[in-house]
This record gives sequence, structure tokens and C-alpha cells, in this order.
Amino acid sequence: MIVSIFNDVIGPVMRGPSSSHCAAALRIGRLARDLMDGRFDDVLVQFDRTGSLPTTHETQGSDMGLFGGLMGWDAVDERLPGAAQALEEAGIHIRIETVDVGDPHPNTYRLTLRNAQERHSLIAVSIGGGIIEVHRRGRL
Repeated sequence: MIVSIFNDVIGPVMRGPSSSHCAAALRIGRLARDLMDGRFDDVLVQFDRTGSLPTTHETQGSDMGLFGGLMGWDAVDERLPGAAQALEEAGIHIRIETVDVGDPHPNTYRLTLRNAQERHSLIAVSIGGGIIEVHRRGRL
């Protein structure tokens, strides 16, 4: 991997407080949105009980980033703090669950998106600095 002075040293352009939570979550949300071509009305978000996200997703910007990404917004979009409300107004139902699945990385996001015709899943990890790894994706 090539080191970037902007992403690896300075950090990604984003809204705070945490690049590993907010910027990465936004990228994961955008990727999930793209898997469904932007057409979904139900999202299940699961965090492993032993990971970092069950206790930090609200305070470290994970929800804000993830929800903004699901809306298709950019990391610098001024609307990000209102992303949860925007999803609700768009008729998209979000559920967040804590589960016992034994994810090896503490910043693992498990998403399932649905509409009347299809369902897709995505497992992705925030590895720091707004960078993500996709561990699994697919149509269910």
C-alpha cells in the first residue's frame, strides 16, 4: 500500500471526531448504498459485543458517518449531523443490534439492506485513518 501524506499523516478530509469511526463509517455506508443502487428501505446494523462500536457508535461519529453514507453524502457534507433524521424522512428504517459473533477486529460493521425485491449484506472493517477493508459482500 502506498502511504499518502494526506490520509496517513494528516488524516482524511472529514467531519470529526474520529476518522476511524466517522470517515470509515461513511465509506462503508456509501458502499452499502451502492450495492443496492440506492434503493433500500430497511437497514440492519450489527456490532459485535466485544468490539469497540457498541459503546462508541453514537459518541465517536459512527452513526453520523454511516447514516450519511447511506444517504449518499460526502464526508464534508454540512448535513451529516442530521443524517439520522434524513434517513427517517426518506422512509428508511434503521435498526442497530449488538450481537455475539466473535468478529476478530473491534471496528467491524455488519450491514444488511433490504427492499421489496432484494437483500444484500456487507461486512466491512475500519482499519484506521478512514480506510476500510471489505471482508464479505453479497446478495442474500
